Amino acid sequence: MSWPGVPWERVPVVSSPAMRAADQQASARYHITSAQLMEIAGFQLARFVEAFLGGVRGQEVLIVVGGGNNGGDALVAARHLHGRGSAVSINLASGAARGLGADHLRTAQALGIPARPLQLPSSGRPDAVVIDGILGTGIRLPLQGPAAETIRALNAQPAPVLAVDVPSGLEADTGEGADHCVRAAATLTLGLPKPALRSAQATGRLYVADIGLPPELFGDQAEAASRLFEDDTIVEIIPS
Repeated sequence: MSWPGVPWERVPVVSSPAMRAADQQASARYHITSAQLMEIAGFQLARFVEAFLGGVRGQEVLIVVGGGNNGGDALVAARHLHGRGSAVSINLASGAARGLGADHLRTAQALGIPARPLQLPSSGRPDAVVIDGILGTGIRLPLQGPAAETIRALNAQPAPVLAVDVPSGLEADTGEGADHCVRAAATLTLGLPKPALRSAQATGRLYVADIGLPPELFGDQAEAASRLFEDDTIVEIIPS
């Protein structure tokens, strides 16, 4: 998997609250809806998975989703991967998908993509990959109950994990929860990276995808944001 590399000193970083505010302002100022952003994020995630596997036709992709926006992004990716010939299955980590995610789950099921309660593999195929779309930036730590159990199960299974935006269970601003979060082979963060991703080991290789947020939303970082994706709409963040 090869994407253009950008050193950390050229990468603008935003807090989780700032990113949520940017999402809201995208709608209020520029009429860019959450549905539009989710569709782009899911398409970018599908591109990322395809590059990671070197092609997805006939290859197994297990998508583990929670009820939030990261799960919705992963469900959009499920549709695109299915259309490219991947053997996609959806694992529901926390009951029913909500909001936009519920719409994308219905679409996936209408296409015949199987969706079931969490059922991770006990043995892995070389071409299998698991997508972590369980939790996002709005977590409360320490995690307990089903969420914590799901993360333990994800870390115990043999296939490589690709995290959506941030490894589930990692507090994206402070880095809290790093000892008990998903351990990813790679993370595709969305829009711009969050502070804790710079030093977190659980991310694996770190990439960032353009999801269509106007650079003007990021204030004094607008210029850096506008230059980040000059070479491609997905880039790898590399150590300085």
